[in-house]
Amino acid sequence: MTALTNQNISETYSGDTIAAIATPVGEGGLGVVRLSGPDSHTISVSLFRTLKNSPIVSFVPHKLYFGKIWDEHGPVDEVCVVYFKAPKSYTMEDVVEISCHGSPAVLRRVLKNITLRGARIAEPGEFTKRAFLNGRIDLSQAEGVIDLIKSRSEGAARAAYRLMEGGLSARIDSIKQKLVWVLTNLEASIDFPDEDFQTASDEEIHKTLGDAVARIERLIKSYDGGRFLRHGMNLAIIGKPNAGKSSLLNALVEEERAIVTHHPGTTRDIIRADAELSGVKVELVDTAGLNPSPDEIEAEGIRRSIKAAGTADVVLGLFDGSRAWEPADETVLEMMKKSPSCIAAINKADLPRLLTWPDSGIKPVYISVKDGRGLKELIDEISVGVRLEGEEPVVTRLRHREIFERIAEDLRRAGEELKAGRELSAAGVWDALEEIKRFTGESYTDEVLNALFSEFCVGK
Repeated sequence: MTALTNQNISETYSGDTIAAIATPVGEGGLGVVRLSGPDSHTISVSLFRTLKNSPIVSFVPHKLYFGKIWDEHGPVDEVCVVYFKAPKSYTMEDVVEISCHGSPAVLRRVLKNITLRGARIAEPGEFTKRAFLNGRIDLSQAEGVIDLIKSRSEGAARAAYRLMEGGLSARIDSIKQKLVWVLTNLEASIDFPDEDFQTASDEEIHKTLGDAVARIERLIKSYDGGRFLRHGMNLAIIGKPNAGKSSLLNALVEEERAIVTHHPGTTRDIIRADAELSGVKVELVDTAGLNPSPDEIEAEGIRRSIKAAGTADVVLGLFDGSRAWEPADETVLEMMKKSPSCIAAINKADLPRLLTWPDSGIKPVYISVKDGRGLKELIDEISVGVRLEGEEPVVTRLRHREIFERIAEDLRRAGEELKAGRELSAAGVWDALEEIKRFTGESYTDEVLNALFSEFCVGK
């Protein structure tokens, strides 16, 4: 176990100079080569010349230079160079970014010349790792960086940005300050029982602990939707034949992905398609109609439909509002109730309604795939609990949820043991503060650090 505060790390960490191509592999208008470390400035100056082929002595920090990169064979490329002097850089070390034309051959040649002058190729995520080790960001913010890089929807990107900017860290820090106040009062009365000074009452301490638990529990609860923001949601559309499942999938993805006919049983296998609904990545699964069938192929499709519904994050039961309630509808409703989350939609609102909705405790959304009626309300229902609203932080990572669950347990124990004595209560608060250190990275294991930064690409 490594147990250093960020402040101590920034005082003791000193790395060599690293370099990497920071833009994706392939052709592009621009490509960026990034350096970080004590020799970044010297190496970059040795390769750079002005447009008149004159060398320069040094770069002025945060000023853009336009010129050429040269090696022993002559000019390599016209480039723009920016020097970020420590500690005012991403890594808090000297950093240089060289923007070249986006030719893979040019970028490799520039990088090769940099390494020939003493830099080494950076490991995946090493720039962000240095930002963490030098105290610029905490561990949760580093996790926000990789989540932002990998985000595949607008909602995922916004959630990752909030994490990267420290929104969740700030919320935890405010809880930490309350716990430090509690611990100060508990230990003062333990260490100096005969001293004549006033500490907070048990009632005040108990209330503060209860408030902290409530705030932590809100964060834990946000993971139910937060994980969908980060990973996406799997939604299975189930219903009896000809309820409009394939038409609904096509409408949600805004293209013809599934074959639609007036003949029941057209869909005989699972059809998957991705959509972004209210900023959330959703994998839609169109299933075969749930209706007993002697047809062997259709029966296999129904079996697969049942399996898809059983593994989906959300099951959307689609019902035909233009037909009376049938046993097949009851089958669909029962399958919905087995899901951890379900939505009911009654289709064909453009036709006279013959379906009578049973008293099931589920409020349906009335839609018409044909004319688009109610589709916005259905999308809102799908994304409810997942949308980012206001400034409330959302937990998107399992590591965070597990830490917060342990904090909540420690604080509940501290509150309960307050009746038995302040020393026992203080132990619970100490345990909670140690968990907060694991969240921020003030206390971490090498396994946690290696696992996190192995997720990064080279160059970030």
